[in-house]
Amino acid sequence: NRLNLFTQKTRNLSSLVLFTLLLAGASYTSFGQSVSVGPKIGITSSTGAGDDLPDNVEAITGFTGGIFFKYHTDGLFAFQPEILYVRKGGFWNESSNINYELNIDYLEIPLLAKFQIPVGEAVFPFIYAGPYGAFQLNNKEEGEFFFLQTNDAADLKDFDAGLALGAGLDFELSAFYLGFDARYDIGMVNIYEEDSNGDQPDIKNRTWSFMLALGINLD
Repeated sequence: NRLNLFTQKTRNLSSLVLFTLLLAGASYTSFGQSVSVGPKIGITSSTGAGDDLPDNVEAITGFTGGIFFKYHTDGLFAFQPEILYVRKGGFWNESSNINYELNIDYLEIPLLAKFQIPVGEAVFPFIYAGPYGAFQLNNKEEGEFFFLQTNDAADLKDFDAGLALGAGLDFELSAFYLGFDARYDIGMVNIYEEDSNGDQPDIKNRTWSFMLALGINLD
């Protein structure tokens, strides 16, 4: 049963990555002007939202990184799909003897529409928005209740989805591309599976990301 789930998860993940690459290629053909491609790295600050989230949840800091594809014309709009590893989760601290931390690793694929305003010939302030889908790669929960400790995987859904909103600054210097952006991921899916009683906690992901992109411009 676990082998079947892993196989299905791998197939879904491969299909989503292939779809993103095909969409990127189709966008380049249709826009037909310029493409920038390269790696992105950054940090995340993640908590959560929902009726069942404890009031005193604190953010955890994680890593994000991957690759971006930016397709644009000489106009104000650009399309930017990305393939990113993102760490999300949160930390709950009731007292010095009662605490809980959840770390979730995702492969996230945002499809971003960018509105950019040229400032001179090389500087482009921008805002963007777009949906994302994310496959869970791994998760780990650690808890402490006085002398009892837990270290295991939580019963989470394999897939998350939501909306990414952000802003930043792009620099296009001859053949090179440099970008900075800040992003807020608004998860729209309850991350926990239903329990044996059919109950499901109302908890969703919320994550800030701060990223640096470095690439090359291809005409």
